[in-house]
Amino acid sequence: MDTSRHSTALVRDVTDQEITTTSSRRLRRPADFLAAARFMIRSGAHPQAGRTTLRLAEAFAARMPRSKDGHFPFSVLATAHELGLSRRTVLNHARYLRELGLIAYVEHGSKTNSLRTRHGTAWTSEHGYRGTATLFAAVAPPAWDHAKGRRTDRRGYVARVIGVTDEGRTHAVNDARRAAKRKTSCTPSLVVPQDHQHLKVERSSNYTSRKRATSSKHTPTTSRPRLSPAECAQNIGLARQLRHDIWWLRGCVRRLAYALRPLFAAGCTREDLTTELLAWGVPAQLRDPAAYISHELDRLRRFGRLAGAPVSHMPDDRVDTIGNRYRTMLQRRADHNASTWDHYADQLRPELRRRLAEDHPPVGRQSRTEYRPVLREPREDFVRDLPQHGRLPTVEPRDLYRARALGAGANTTLALDEEALGWLVQLRDQRDAERACAALAAELDNWEYEQRLR
Repeated sequence: MDTSRHSTALVRDVTDQEITTTSSRRLRRPADFLAAARFMIRSGAHPQAGRTTLRLAEAFAARMPRSKDGHFPFSVLATAHELGLSRRTVLNHARYLRELGLIAYVEHGSKTNSLRTRHGTAWTSEHGYRGTATLFAAVAPPAWDHAKGRRTDRRGYVARVIGVTDEGRTHAVNDARRAAKRKTSCTPSLVVPQDHQHLKVERSSNYTSRKRATSSKHTPTTSRPRLSPAECAQNIGLARQLRHDIWWLRGCVRRLAYALRPLFAAGCTREDLTTELLAWGVPAQLRDPAAYISHELDRLRRFGRLAGAPVSHMPDDRVDTIGNRYRTMLQRRADHNASTWDHYADQLRPELRRRLAEDHPPVGRQSRTEYRPVLREPREDFVRDLPQHGRLPTVEPRDLYRARALGAGANTTLALDEEALGWLVQLRDQRDAERACAALAAELDNWEYEQRLR
């Protein structure tokens, strides 16, 4: 397709590079994004965009499947390390993609520690630091849609394709044909294709008459029964579901359905197949899961373990849908425990209690009033630590401890001598004098203030 006649204006204004202001529409598929990137870069719309810009677009396309909206994170250092480029080069080519209208900002990055936000109050310095990355959205510029002959409704990020023009229909047909040529066929055959270059080709006519073609009898190449198209589609759908349940199932889903056909014919459900296949001893380096399944089923058939019933199907006598088997188990356990309890209550318990009574005589519980605490220090040391100006002739340390334990007050009245009483009287007189001086000073201050007002 000639890209030279499709000109486009670069988006130089930074304010027009957001998803809320961009004129490009949203893309979700990486293939569409790469097609738009190749067209815009090869069209020469940006004089500085080139192969490196396309490499950066391919790196972005690889991250798009992680988001259902086609958004992808952009870390400058991680991308530079991935592509083997410098930090400045990555930033420049990301700017080229924005100016071409291929990517738009969803969220601007910052130096905020995302690990601290993730861990919340449990964050510590050991978690480290990780800045908030920029979030881009893959978009398709209007020039690409115009070149492909697409008709869109609305404008900007929320625009969508509603049809194509005659020229766009031609482009779509050509793209579909090219994609069909690149796509490899996936057959259910389990035989590895062989190289036929060594075969000898003889001269003969390759024409077969209609009568001979219709009358010829084709012998089946396998002993497996033929299935209807609906049954094949059902098996393929079940095989596709099993690929999500079993880690080692991969490859062509048609080949997997063909290899699992004996189990499907035996009536195995999805749960039965998942249980059975997960129990197999799968090699660590499994190259062809379909061939491995066929080999294992042949081995099970040789040993008689694949008769015709589901491999992991539970017998009917073990199915307990209404709980009868569970209630029977509880009753059997109760009957067994009842005889054991009767033997203990009649023969073992009386003798056990008698021996315990002999070894551990009963001890009566003391009341709170009979509490007698243990002194933590000698009485002489306790009295020596009392204040020097008083003494406690009537209060013993044991009484104080008892009063504290019972939550009651103790008689701690000081019995003071004449010298201590005189000292207390002097303290009282000094306190009264200080209060009188403070009152007199307040009155003098009020009198001076009134004199100044006059």
